[in-house]
Amino acid sequence: MNDLYQNKGEEVQTSFSFSSDVLAKALQRIYSQKMDVEGEIEPNLFHEICRILDDAAADGVAQSEVKQVDDFLQQLQTNNEVFAAFKVHRMQRDMVRLLFDSNGTLKPFEKWVQEVTPIASHQVRHWLQTEYDTAVLRAHQAADWQQFLRERDVLPNLKWMPSTSLHPGADHRPFWNTIRPIDDPFWSKHRPGDRWNCKCDLTATDEEPTQLPDDDNNSKAQPGLDNNPGTDGILFSDSHPYFPNDCKHCAFYKPDFKNRLIHIFSNRARDCYDCPYIKACLERMAQNGFKLEKSFSNGGVLYVHPKVDKDKADYKDMKRICLQLARMGHQVKMTPRLHYLSDDYQRIYANLIDTRYYRKCPDFEVDGLFYEFEGFIKPWNKRKVKSMISHGLEQSSRIVIKNTKGCSDRFIRRAIMARRNLPNQNIDEVWIYEKGEIRLFYKDGKFYY
Repeated sequence: MNDLYQNKGEEVQTSFSFSSDVLAKALQRIYSQKMDVEGEIEPNLFHEICRILDDAAADGVAQSEVKQVDDFLQQLQTNNEVFAAFKVHRMQRDMVRLLFDSNGTLKPFEKWVQEVTPIASHQVRHWLQTEYDTAVLRAHQAADWQQFLRERDVLPNLKWMPSTSLHPGADHRPFWNTIRPIDDPFWSKHRPGDRWNCKCDLTATDEEPTQLPDDDNNSKAQPGLDNNPGTDGILFSDSHPYFPNDCKHCAFYKPDFKNRLIHIFSNRARDCYDCPYIKACLERMAQNGFKLEKSFSNGGVLYVHPKVDKDKADYKDMKRICLQLARMGHQVKMTPRLHYLSDDYQRIYANLIDTRYYRKCPDFEVDGLFYEFEGFIKPWNKRKVKSMISHGLEQSSRIVIKNTKGCSDRFIRRAIMARRNLPNQNIDEVWIYEKGEIRLFYKDGKFYY
């Protein structure tokens, strides 16, 4: 990897912060031997690396200034999960090999941590820095490519621009100022970004095409960069050394007998980014079907269940609330409406069984506790605050109420006090959502305003 990332220290334009707390948790978990390092992914490392690579993709796309690419950015970030999975798998396996001494005795934790520190330093700092920088560059180029496709009727050709590096390599010099049509096969073999930390670029033009430059083995794309992210939405291809050479050497490839026969007789090619086995591993990590939506450096995470109704009128408000809570460092899940007899309900809402809220479906979960969000139906009046509190408390003892119209804190306090004095009424927390922000208003008998 050091040979591949030979320009890793040159002219770093971007930076990131890998959480030391996340790394500490991951090392504890690997040392405990409570996970299958061959077939599972250490979740703390995975989420943190996904967060960093997703930030790189977002930064690169933003730098391109191309509009209406939200879906394309989501594709880049989804594919980042596959790369992160194989990166973490490589890292955890390298660490596990050092757990035992020559006599087969488990090493003391402090000694083992000292021995695996160089691995961590490479994987989450030096190598990840190169991957981050290259991800920014390739995401930028990928978004530009999307724009080139839109403008091809007016600007049908692409021009290879010289590198902006202070010390450009010689491998791309023959391609500088080359002009070819956007659909020319040349661009499937060569393009800016097929070298780690390459700082060449493309621009759309109506200038006449030039002659093809000479081609040789030295101009081949480097491993992991032999694809065009502008067409497939993949920042790093599966030719990267983190990926296995073939399916039979992949730890995630666990087909049954029938699927093994299909693979043998169909001569199925390796396709790690569209592999059902790695997808199944990622889905298992999402916890009861929840999909990782966003993670933050302080350990905060937002999951969204695929059955959440995104067409609900208050979905955007709930999403914003959940993102803010995750940004505070909480583990947040947006939960779906389910029938209480379904298997999904029994798994997701297991903590509600044998409580007064059994059969209810609160809107989201924060650190294992359920919350209900209550909005209002127009037109607005202050009495609806009481209705929101009343209805919300039927779903959960922890609620968030929408106060966009600015009802006074004193009025809301009186409404809570009135409900608290009712028999069998339990109010643990009340949050206020107004002007796009949330704030704690009441918790465990105490008001915060």
